[in-house]
Amino acid sequence: MNQLIYTEENNLHVTKPNGLRYQYENVEKPNLGFDFDVVIYDMQEGEYKIVNYNDDIPFEQQERTALEDSDMDAIEQFINQSEPPTGMCLNDQFMSDIENATRERIEDCSNHYRFPSFAECVYAGREGSNHPFRSEARRVMEFADATWSICFSTQEEIMATREDHLKPFEEYLHILPDPVTPDSIS
Repeated sequence: MNQLIYTEENNLHVTKPNGLRYQYENVEKPNLGFDFDVVIYDMQEGEYKIVNYNDDIPFEQQERTALEDSDMDAIEQFINQSEPPTGMCLNDQFMSDIENATRERIEDCSNHYRFPSFAECVYAGREGSNHPFRSEARRVMEFADATWSICFSTQEEIMATREDHLKPFEEYLHILPDPVTPDSIS
């Protein structure tokens, strides 16, 4: 889960073992004990360094060098010792992530009912509407009401929990209902 990315634009992205993500923009290269202009230490993106970044060549064509074990050890040590920006904590990140997931699920539900966005559902499902899909729009709005209620209670739980006692984020995410679809209504 640990991640460290230092970009050619001097931005440093870090993910701590507990999942806390943060970044610093326009900063000096971290002292990791090896030479690099760009370093990517991420299980999804790969683990490599670009020693001499050339601005005239696209990123994908840069010469990449695999990280050695000693490089990865230095990165892990840096991540463990790294401090997030003042005021940033895992609770706030989880609260923001659960809110974003709520919005995404409501938008997905809207899309399942042929609406390009939730705003269209509000228009079509309003009281007095003659929209041909008003009953579908109302289903989406009911889903949104229920999902926001769950989101807010989950955020309250997250805020009331000490950072070192938080559950993995996936457990909070699992509490949110999946978007309803026309096929799931019986």
